[in-house]
Amino acid sequence: MSYVIVDLDGTLILDGDRPNQPLIDRLNSQVMDGEAQIIIVSARPIERLEESRAWLQEHSVAGVDEIYLNDFEGAGEGPNVGLAFKRFKYEELIKEYGVSEIAYVVDNDADVRDMARSLSLIAFTPDEAAAMDTTADESTDDVPESDTADEQNNDRSIAEMSKNYETRALPMSAFTLSDDDGQKVFTGYAAMFNQPSSGLPFTEVIRPGAFKRSLSRVAQGQKVISFLFGHDEMRALATTASGRLSLSEDEVGLKVEARLDPADPDAQKVLSMLKWEPQSAGMSFAFYANKDAWDGETREILEANTTEVSILSVGQSPAYPATIGLAAVRKISQDRLGVDAEALMTTLESVKAGNELTEAEVEVIDTVRTRLAPKRSGIDPTIAAAQVLIARLRDDAI
Repeated sequence: MSYVIVDLDGTLILDGDRPNQPLIDRLNSQVMDGEAQIIIVSARPIERLEESRAWLQEHSVAGVDEIYLNDFEGAGEGPNVGLAFKRFKYEELIKEYGVSEIAYVVDNDADVRDMARSLSLIAFTPDEAAAMDTTADESTDDVPESDTADEQNNDRSIAEMSKNYETRALPMSAFTLSDDDGQKVFTGYAAMFNQPSSGLPFTEVIRPGAFKRSLSRVAQGQKVISFLFGHDEMRALATTASGRLSLSEDEVGLKVEARLDPADPDAQKVLSMLKWEPQSAGMSFAFYANKDAWDGETREILEANTTEVSILSVGQSPAYPATIGLAAVRKISQDRLGVDAEALMTTLESVKAGNELTEAEVEVIDTVRTRLAPKRSGIDPTIAAAQVLIARLRDDAI
């Protein structure tokens, strides 16, 4: 997965606050295909942050990972302040992700595009980006002639793989179960650093720091990660939203600490398995590879956008995508339900936990309800499935 840096005024937002729909459609297509996430970098003053977020949500701009508005002192007072801010922010993003992980920049300002190119970034006008051929990512025109055909094929296969939702599993390593106020506290590892993989057609290792960004977003309340039974999002044992799941990195790997409710039937099954046949259990995590490196033989996972961790039972495949439960909602949420996927997931977690909803969460539910209202011509089966799921989660909360 790579990042696309996009401007707001004159780029995504046209005169009269109109959305640049062709560009939004093009970007949404890349996001929904798992190819990219969007980073907004705009010369708007930072005081307009909430307004900007609301506009992006209203017009269903998918996959917005970060929004950076001009927080320079004296923002907006001079013609070059916006350009200076964007250069500063682009340089920060290059340090964080690397030039190779930034697919391209979209900005209506020629000076900004020239500045981006001076930093070795690809830059397009809004019209150029909107008209971009969806097969352009597969072009080999930019591949150096010195690369051999085998090297090109290896690089392409890893690039294609990194666009997709992936899971990795390992046998259950050392774990502990302790009692705390009527709860069972499970502690174990969903991933181990610097350990070569097995069962893949290539060698893979997860490097320390791979989960740092995901854990930072959890800490800031921007992301929810669930602890699942067998990658089944209808069988959540704990979540970071409820505070019953804690994730951290140490020298060993991704550490999981989850408070399990013995009254939960799924938790009962997990506790029984861990007590009587722990050798049949395993741990797994699901992720999108934001950053990886490939030398032709070994793939290094440098940044994993983690979506969930799971405990596996005997007979389960360790590397398959979640295909039921809330995963279906995540895949259709932005384009068909009209809400941001992460916002919807957070709202559903609040409903499931019976928590008081925030105004933003109420707005998410109202938007989904409006989109899913029965129509005389019938409802798309995938929308109907999402509607049934939301109703079921409400019933569980009640």
